[in-house]
Amino acid sequence: MTTKPKFTIKKKPSFTIGEKKPIYTFGERRPVCTFGEKRPPFTIKTPKRVKDVPAFHQGTSMPINTKEDLKEIVEEPCLKACQELFEKNIETMDSGCNGENCPDCAYIIINYDTLDKNNQRIADNMVANGSAKFFPKSDICVRNYFNQIFIKVPTSPEELVSKVEKRLCNAIQGFVLQRRIVKKMDPQQIIAMHMRAQNMK
Repeated sequence: MTTKPKFTIKKKPSFTIGEKKPIYTFGERRPVCTFGEKRPPFTIKTPKRVKDVPAFHQGTSMPINTKEDLKEIVEEPCLKACQELFEKNIETMDSGCNGENCPDCAYIIINYDTLDKNNQRIADNMVANGSAKFFPKSDICVRNYFNQIFIKVPTSPEELVSKVEKRLCNAIQGFVLQRRIVKKMDPQQIIAMHMRAQNMK
């Protein structure tokens, strides 16, 4: 009697799905999201008053090609009004309002001789109703070489610059757009004016 070999089941390796992989991650670690650079805390600016406006001491000989150039020679309370006149081709000769030597008024001087007929008529009406003054040209003072229109609004050192700006703009609102008119000084007349001024001393 012979014995049969025992039936054996060959053990297979454990079933695996692919190689072992590292734990799934969502890309590399990135820095925490930030919204721009850190800024200082929000602050409210204190409204500027006439007493806070510095005076401009430089002359007005620099060329003015755009209304933005006026920022270099016109004090802040008068700037917007002068810019409006510039856009209408109206020449301003002087202006002022600051906390140093002109805190009680804001004024603009317009060259009357460079106004067209319409704007001269408007200026004449302003003089007639007392909202402006007419200064005739002088044979002695070079500053008064041309006829001038003087426009002034009263102010105080404590008044807000924004309010002065608005009132001065209202004061010159009547002027209209015109063609640009240029009037130049005659050098010979200037010399003669200086001579007359010397003889009067």
